[in-house]
Amino acid sequence: MITDTNLQELEEKGYTVVPNVVTPDDCDQCVAQYKEWLSQFKNGDWPLSSYSLIRNYNVGHMVPTWFIRLKSKTVFEQLWKTEKLLSSFDAIAIGRPPEDGVERFDEPGRSWLHLDQNHSRVGLHACQGAVYLEEACEDDWTLQVLESSHKYFTEFFEQNHKASLRSNLNALYRLRDNDFDFFEKKNCQVKRVPVTKGGMVLWDSRLVHANANPQRGRKHHGRWRYVVFVSMTPAHWAGPDDLETRKFAYENVKMTTHWSSNGVRFSSTAPTNNVLYPEMLPDIAKNTEAKQLSGVLPYSKTDGKPIGPMKPKWMHDVPKSPKNYSSKTGRLILVAIAIVLGITALVDKRDYKGIGVLVTKKDFDVDANDKDDSNHYNSHVDAATRAVTLSSYA
Repeated sequence: MITDTNLQELEEKGYTVVPNVVTPDDCDQCVAQYKEWLSQFKNGDWPLSSYSLIRNYNVGHMVPTWFIRLKSKTVFEQLWKTEKLLSSFDAIAIGRPPEDGVERFDEPGRSWLHLDQNHSRVGLHACQGAVYLEEACEDDWTLQVLESSHKYFTEFFEQNHKASLRSNLNALYRLRDNDFDFFEKKNCQVKRVPVTKGGMVLWDSRLVHANANPQRGRKHHGRWRYVVFVSMTPAHWAGPDDLETRKFAYENVKMTTHWSSNGVRFSSTAPTNNVLYPEMLPDIAKNTEAKQLSGVLPYSKTDGKPIGPMKPKWMHDVPKSPKNYSSKTGRLILVAIAIVLGITALVDKRDYKGIGVLVTKKDFDVDANDKDDSNHYNSHVDAATRAVTLSSYA
């Protein structure tokens, strides 16, 4: 599936599109299953979502999500040159047509371009993927990127300590208005990425990117968005803590962020507002391949098969989330940690060796971009600890 051109585009542009990962018929069957699940939302109700992303309801363990995940494995095998992979239990995206009046069209200044990889991760830590169950032209719901921005990932954070701090505390970084000047000087242009039905867009985790809403007057009036997010990385990158977290997520039907091997974290849990969602693993998630991808069934260490590239490095250790991160108790623990860090930084300059940058009061100031709608992540603490945003999906 992956060609030399794909690999060259990943290296030069930071993203590429792999066609024909899933057949059109399989795409239609998966869409039908998602529509069946959506049918329980009545009278204008809609799943909790942001920019079409649905991270709740254990969508990462639905039958069609697992089906696409398994179909995608070949792409990542060719990418990493190993069959021994671990997969994220990731989100999906379902975007309604803005022509119906329930979603926004794309508007200048409403971009949420961001970096999912924080400054503490050195080099390439993942290639994220999105499988499109419906075609997306440039003017539809699609991925937008700052082309080639992955090349300047380290330089950007080295020149911007506030961004480095925020990325390390939040496990991601959403670009502020003044950040765009840096990338403009590097000639990194915003591009909307078209993807054929059944195709997968892959992007370097250091690439600045975001979902983009449809544009007014688009050619395919009324087109929906159906996307399944998948990320797989070599299994040998996972440490004991990562494997423990993965096992807990699998056995307790939890979702994870897109970090599948190194720095595994839980994502949002399912709301309890009488919505039907997976509370048990489907049969498709119980075969040998699925268990190996989940990290609950180990790969052979003596079969002589390749294990992929060396484990990527970290600049320094970062705090791990507790196993019950998705629970109310887990969130309260993280809020308490955030408040302690924030207050300490306010009263005393300290060089947090776990963060790697000098923390001062100005690093916790709230700027204009922090006051807009927090579409990407769920929980925020008060202004004193504003830099310690507790994201549920990174």
